[in-house]
Amino acid sequence: MIHKNDRIIQMLLYNSHDSDMTYQRPDKTTYVCQIRKDKPNTFFIPQTQLQLNINLPTPPKPKLNPQSILKQYYGEDWKPIPVPNLAPHL
Repeated sequence: MIHKNDRIIQMLLYNSHDSDMTYQRPDKTTYVCQIRKDKPNTFFIPQTQLQLNINLPTPPKPKLNPQSILKQYYGEDWKPIPVPNLAPHL
């Protein structure tokens, strides 16, 4: 049941007959009232997802260029072979 001191913190209107109203009580608990046409109002406690504030170090960016990737795949003795009659392909 909605109390006089509960305040609306979010309204989600689907159409003129259906909506979800999220209320917050003075003790900071929240609940949702689902209003649907031709159905009784439904109340439920929303599932919440906690936000973890963990300060993890950012992983170092790999220092790879196309040459080192090719060397990694084909081996250290790989060298590009020039093709003299190749048209520009940019």
